[in-house]
Amino acid sequence: MASQAVVSAVAASPVASQPRGATAGRASGFLSGGVKVPRRSAFARTNAKPVRAVTRAAAEGGSRPSPYAFEKEMDQLEQQQTALGGARLAAYAAVVGGGLAIGAGVGGKVGGNAGKAVLTAGLGAAAAAAVATADKKRVSAAPKALWNGMMNRDPATITKSEVDAIGAKFGMKDMAKECPEGVTELYDAYLMSVIPMGDDPVQGWEPEALRNFRAQLGLEDADAANAHIEVGRRLFRKRIELGDKDADLESRREFQKLVYISTRTFGEAQAKFLLPWNRIFRVSDAQVSLAMKDSASNLLRTRLEQSGAVANLDDAGLAAAKAFQTEVNLSDADAAEVVHAMAQAHVVGKVEEAAELASARTVNSDYSAANALLREVLEYNATLAAKSGALPGLATVNLFGTSFADKTSEAKTLFTNFLTQGCEEGTFSAELKENAGALKVLFGMGNKEAEDVVIDVTTKVYREQLRDAVKSGALDNAESPAAVLQKICEALQFPPEIAAEVNKENYRTKMEQVMEKKSLTDEDVEALSRVRRLLCVPKDVVDACTREICGAVYKSQVQAAMSVGTEAFTPELRDRCKAAKNSVRLTDEMALEILKGEVVKAFMAYIRVARTKQNKIEQSKEIRKMVFFNQTVVSPMVSDVTKAAAEDAAKELAELLKEAQEAAKKEEEEEKAAAAKAEAEEKKDAEDADAEADAEKKDEAVAEKKEETADEKKEEEKKEDVVKVEEPTYQKTVTLREEMDSVTAQGIYQDYLMFCMQGDTVNAPMGVQITIERDQSEFTRLTQLGDILGLNQMEVGSVHKGLADKAFRAQAEQMLADGKGLTAERAEKLKEIQTSLSLPEADAQKIIKGITSKKMLSAMQAQIAMGTLSIADVRKMKEEGVEIDNVISPDKRMQLFRKNAESRLTDGSGAADIEALSVTLPADLGIEPGKAKTELLKIANDKKRSTMVAAVAELRQKKVADVVKSAKNLVACHGVAPESKLEWGVKEELQDIYSVFANEGAGEEEQKNLQDALGLDDETCDGLREIVKAGKFQLKQDVADEALF
Repeated sequence: MASQAVVSAVAASPVASQPRGATAGRASGFLSGGVKVPRRSAFARTNAKPVRAVTRAAAEGGSRPSPYAFEKEMDQLEQQQTALGGARLAAYAAVVGGGLAIGAGVGGKVGGNAGKAVLTAGLGAAAAAAVATADKKRVSAAPKALWNGMMNRDPATITKSEVDAIGAKFGMKDMAKECPEGVTELYDAYLMSVIPMGDDPVQGWEPEALRNFRAQLGLEDADAANAHIEVGRRLFRKRIELGDKDADLESRREFQKLVYISTRTFGEAQAKFLLPWNRIFRVSDAQVSLAMKDSASNLLRTRLEQSGAVANLDDAGLAAAKAFQTEVNLSDADAAEVVHAMAQAHVVGKVEEAAELASARTVNSDYSAANALLREVLEYNATLAAKSGALPGLATVNLFGTSFADKTSEAKTLFTNFLTQGCEEGTFSAELKENAGALKVLFGMGNKEAEDVVIDVTTKVYREQLRDAVKSGALDNAESPAAVLQKICEALQFPPEIAAEVNKENYRTKMEQVMEKKSLTDEDVEALSRVRRLLCVPKDVVDACTREICGAVYKSQVQAAMSVGTEAFTPELRDRCKAAKNSVRLTDEMALEILKGEVVKAFMAYIRVARTKQNKIEQSKEIRKMVFFNQTVVSPMVSDVTKAAAEDAAKELAELLKEAQEAAKKEEEEEKAAAAKAEAEEKKDAEDADAEADAEKKDEAVAEKKEETADEKKEEEKKEDVVKVEEPTYQKTVTLREEMDSVTAQGIYQDYLMFCMQGDTVNAPMGVQITIERDQSEFTRLTQLGDILGLNQMEVGSVHKGLADKAFRAQAEQMLADGKGLTAERAEKLKEIQTSLSLPEADAQKIIKGITSKKMLSAMQAQIAMGTLSIADVRKMKEEGVEIDNVISPDKRMQLFRKNAESRLTDGSGAADIEALSVTLPADLGIEPGKAKTELLKIANDKKRSTMVAAVAELRQKKVADVVKSAKNLVACHGVAPESKLEWGVKEELQDIYSVFANEGAGEEEQKNLQDALGLDDETCDGLREIVKAGKFQLKQDVADEALF
């Protein structure tokens, strides 16, 4: 039976001619000794589901579900191999021996010795093949036996001896070397169980557990690396197959954990060789580094959370954390991120707890618990700074980027409560200041925001301290209230300027209280004086509060008085304003300032209404109402608040004049005494003076003295009369000088001036307007209007002068409109108008000149259009002040220059005034000299050629006079352009022109100039002159005609 089983097994098995290692490699998908892994292994195809379902280990050292949770099935031969155990070799020998024996027996019976040999050999070979096939099954049966032996056991409890015992059962000394693919499958299952799935972090024990398990199995690093790569493929394939975003993210995380665990398992140096992540999975070095960083950071975070090293900051815990950082191979920068985040989270927890306590509603508003937590946070931050070298990331933290960062109101509340409790004793200590600065940095508050909170808190405390000092009498009893206030400010480090504002507010509150009855009594004034003294309120603040609060009563009365208008204003309204002023104890200056503001508003209201009127007359009537309002309403009220000042000024002026008179009188008396003394000395020297003469002189002196005394008394009375102040009929104190610009004010004044000059108008039936006779009193109101508008004498004079200019210009334009110019009669009449308008002579002449220039300019434009403009006209216009450069275009001026130059060169004078043509004429026309000279040369050259042609033509026609004129023109052109030479083919005609010119009595100089122009030599010209003198000159044509006849 055994032989039949072996034979059937041999018949069913493949031929065992291939190498054992290659066959095993194809079967399992792993090749021992290499790192190249097929795309999908046999293990992945046949056992993917069972392995995927293996539950991973939960925690190091605890009871963990086994990754070998199911039993692997074996086929019949594998079960036989397991059952044979150590008797396997004997069974193999028996099968082979039995085969040989059967072959020998059957062969001997059938075919003799030959048949015996053949059958023996055949059956023996078949038995050997069957044995070989059965032996190969132990390679797959041994790992399965090991798997089943570890079923439901923790892989960490498997020992090397147990593995070797199972291997020995199958005749293997080292199972990992003889069947690496099967052992790798065991390692693969355990590796899948230790990789944290989903969001679970790496716990740190995984690399060591894998190393120990690999050591117990005796698996080579290269074979184990293949398992790591295959697991990576499986995770990578999971991403592609599921195609879900969440699954993709989960797979990426699991792959990162695999990378970390694998690198830590083999060591960083060996992992770079055995685990080529970049090449197989197309991941970058940065991604690999990120995987290492994330897992190591999570491990460090877990260790720190378990040990509480960051929360407690104990030296032993920090040292252990530093050692663990080195163990997990985490850089200082990455470790600093973890540590800083944990420290920040610890602080956030404390601060949020403090915020909850601060927001809780309590009866007494006790913030001690919340402030105690804040002090713990500050101490924790200080400890972080002190132990910054113990572990990377230990440094002062703030709340920026945390969940508390956006809770600005809660942070401000905590900061305020902390400062409020710190200042309860009335001091802002250095420690509190330091803690406040640290809290400001912690909460991420700006300097201004924190400073505002400090100011608010200290302001409240200052108010409380100030209230206590007033109630206790400390300020009243102090020699210097300012010293007490300064002491409070110094204790709170409170800015003096803000303290002054608080004191001002308190004083203002007191004044509002006493002014509730709309008046001030002596007791009220005394109370306000006490508050001012205690709070050291300066005078300008007192005046400002008085002006605003007390002045409101006077202001309301002023508004009521002004609102009734000019006609309804009565002395009773005026008295009410004075009574209101006195009841609130306003000074004249304050009352005048308030009154000025209301008067300006009223004036501007009149002006706004006037601007809405349709014509100037209606506008002026509205302005006249303003003048009446100023005289009737404003002037009495202004007088009430300025009369005392005016009287004081007049009194002071009288005293000054009296002192000056007394000084002058004393000086005069001294002069008289000196004169009398000199006269007495003269009298003593006189001999035998007549007594009657002495008496008369004495009487005369007495009379003269009396007369002088009477004159002095009269002069003193006159001077006293001069000193008396005569109250003006209208006020000049309140003006609109600052409310409107000078141009606008002058415009209003000018319109009213025209109204005064033209008179008022009345609308009659049928749309007729009748002008009423001018009222001279309007000019008085015009003066008042100038004072109301704040115009000075210069500005008023400017307006009057402007109107005079307009009137004179209109009259002058009317007289000179016919274009006949300024005659003597017209000049006399304009002089009369100028005198009546009080217009200065220079301004009148300027206007007349402008009008004449304008007329002349229009006439010149007409001449330019017709082409009749001459240089004489241009010069005349320049003399009249017309700017030729602006009036005539450059082309027109150049055209005029050409015309005048051609006229000068062809006028038959024979003389070219070069200076007039090249200097004077260009200057008159405003042409550049260089440009004019170039143009003049061009004209002379052109005219020189044309004149020569004309002279020859006239010569041939025997027009002697015309020939002489052309010759002179040729001389003139040659004088301007001597460099240009004329060429003429018939020399005899040139000689005839010269002879005619000489024969007609031309001077020697003119003949010489023509000789140069014609290009004749001296010998020829001498011969021609002799012929002319001899009277034998004949034209060439005449000689030809005589020869013909």
